[in-house]
Order: sequence, then structure tokens, then C-alpha cells
Amino acid sequence: MNFVKSFFKTTISTPVRFILSTLVWTVICTLLLIGLSLQHVADNASSNVKKSIGSTVTLIAKQKKVTEAASTNTNETISLFKSSDVKISDVKKLAELKHLNTYNFVVSTPAIANFSNTLQDITVTGVLSNAATEDFSNGTHTIVNGTGISSDTASNGVVLEKNMAASHHLKVGETFELLSDHGDTLKKVTITGLYTSKNENSSKIYAPYQLAKALKGQGSKATIDLATFTLDGPQYIADFKEKAEQMKTIDWDKNTLIGDDSAYQQLTGPISDMHALGEKLVYRTIIIGFILILLLQLAFVYYRKQLNQTDTLTHLTGFKRLLIDLLLPIIIALLIASMSATSLTKLIAEHSAAPVISQVEQVSPITFLFDHTQQTSIQTVSAAQPAFNLTSFPSPELLFKTFGLAISISIVAVGILVFILYRRKKTIN
Repeated sequence: MNFVKSFFKTTISTPVRFILSTLVWTVICTLLLIGLSLQHVADNASSNVKKSIGSTVTLIAKQKKVTEAASTNTNETISLFKSSDVKISDVKKLAELKHLNTYNFVVSTPAIANFSNTLQDITVTGVLSNAATEDFSNGTHTIVNGTGISSDTASNGVVLEKNMAASHHLKVGETFELLSDHGDTLKKVTITGLYTSKNENSSKIYAPYQLAKALKGQGSKATIDLATFTLDGPQYIADFKEKAEQMKTIDWDKNTLIGDDSAYQQLTGPISDMHALGEKLVYRTIIIGFILILLLQLAFVYYRKQLNQTDTLTHLTGFKRLLIDLLLPIIIALLIASMSATSLTKLIAEHSAAPVISQVEQVSPITFLFDHTQQTSIQTVSAAQPAFNLTSFPSPELLFKTFGLAISISIVAVGILVFILYRRKKTIN
């Protein structure tokens, strides 16, 4: 109780001293809070970028240009692109590399679904796991009933779009027939799951890749159309491709890896700069703040109207007085800083990185190469990002860190001040 009384008595008796301390601490706490907020925003933005850009690398076979006669009655020729398949054994070799999260097989083929004597053209996408496909991982498709395709799925299990199933009065566990588009393969399949799609009128059916291979009727059972590798983050794409292309057991004249981290690099530059700016601001504020507080307290000591040896001894033994001089200004300064630091942080962050983060053109990882250099089927998508996650008031964690740094500056400054006064006392004696 005496401490509280001394607290307010000191404040009232020395208003200039109190106001000056509060102003200095307001500047220090504001800069500390801005620096910590910039680091926090950069960390969140980096995490959002990794999630939204994705980290998929695709293994496909290079397509070769072939020339065929246009008809049997003329000498005219046409240029075609002959597709080949990827070996499953090559995929499993790449699956041993570091930073791999999951991998997936993809086999796609047109087919005809026989829903109780009602025929419908559909696309069968054969996979190891539908959860690892781009449509499911980015939220375009979502399983709403039953289970998706996985290693536990029966060889004739399929996942059907919910509206398609409803239009033909089908449920999970019921069966229908799939006919290959060339008409020589018929498979009876069972619905293991239903999914909803953000794309209207989706006619895609997911199935185990072996079933899709049987319906496609082309190539060896030991091959697939392509394979996708989902890494732990887009920052590992370049390293994964480099390590993969060093594997001599894979024929890279016939295969290629598609995975572009340019969008990630484009975003991480400004984010890293913003994080570094926050760190520099915190470190420099700590150093400059310590110097300012030490000089301020020395000025209060040496320029008091009644400074004498007794007062010096009082300051040496009156450690509470020093805490009183510092603690209340820090608390008030932190309250003021909390109301201004967020808007300043947002202004700095948006000025430095928001134009880049808000809109990025990202190339789809599934790109087909012609003659080693030509590219086609390049799909550009707009990866709109929420630039920053800033609330109108700093989080308790950031306020606690700022308060902790301010107290640390005070303790060090007070320690140095006590040492100086102690040395002065010895010199006087």
C-alpha cells in the first residue's frame, strides 16, 4: 500500500519528469510494437503464401512429334504429338527424395457411364488418392458422403459427384457400369463416396488408377499418364528438381519434371525484407531506448534541485523509487502505443509488400512439353492473397513481448545507473 502511495505521490510532485518519461517510453514502446508486429505479419504472410501457392511437382513424359499420312490416297502428311507414359518404377524412385509429403498417380480417360440404361459421357480420373489431387487439395472438390479413393479402396470403387448421383437416384454402396470409349471394356463399379464441386455440372468420376488403366486400354500396367509429388513447401521445389535430375536411373530424355517456384520466390522477397525490417527496428530500438533511458535517469539524478550525498545514498538504496519512475510511464506508453502501432504497421507493410502479395500470376504445374522446348496447355491462375492479417488492436502476445522488452531495458538501465551512483559514492568517501 505504501508503494502505491509513493507511486502517485512521486508522479504528482514531479509532473515534468513524469511527462518526459512517458513521452520517451511512448516512442520506444511504439517502435518496439511496430517491429514485433512486422515480424508477426511477415510470418503469417509466409505461411499463407506456402498454403495458397502450393508445392506440387509433376512428372510427365515428354511428347514426341511424329509425322503421319493424312489419308491413304494422298501424299499429304500431318504433324501429330505422340504421348507416352510414365513408369511407376521411376515414380517410386523419386518418392525416396527428401521433403516429399505425398505422391499420386494420375490416369485420365473418357468413358461412358451406364446409369440404369441411361448413358452419359464422363471422364474417369484414376488416382492413388483423390485427396492428393489438385481439385481436392485446393477445396474445389469436397467429399460429403462415404470415403474417397485411397489404398484401402476396392479395385472397383469409384467416387461420384453428388448431383450426378442424385439425378440417377444413386447412393453410396450402389453399383453401375462404366464402358470404355472404344467400347471393348465394361466394368461394374461400386460407389464408395460422393463429392461436391464448386464447378457446376462436373462429370468427373474418381477411381483407382488400375481401373482407369483398364478402361483406357493403352500402355503397360506398369505405367501411368503422370505423377504428382506434393512437397513440404514450395521452397523445396528447386531442390527436389535438382536432386531428381541427378538420378541417372531415370531417363530424362523421355521424362521431365514440371514445378515452378518463381511465384513463391516473387512473394518471399518482400516478405523476407519486411521481417528483416521488423528485426532491425526492434534491435535498434532496444539499443537506442537503453541509451535514452539511461541518460534520462542520469539527468533526473544529477539535476535535481537538492542533489547531495544523502540524495545519492537515497537513490542507491531506494530501488523502489527507480521502479516508480519507470513502471507507470511504461504502462501508459504501452497503452498509447497499442492504439497507434497497428495502423503504422499496416501502412509500412502494405507499402512494402502488399502490391506483390495481393496478385500473382501462377503457372499450373501440369504443363506438357513439346520437342523439349515448346509448351502448351499452360493454365495461368490468379492467386489472390489476403495481404495481411492485422486486427485493429495488437494481440496480447505482442503486447506482452513489448512490455517484457521495455522492462528489460529498464532493468539494464537501472543497473548501470546504480553502478554509476555507487562508484560516485565511493569516490566521494
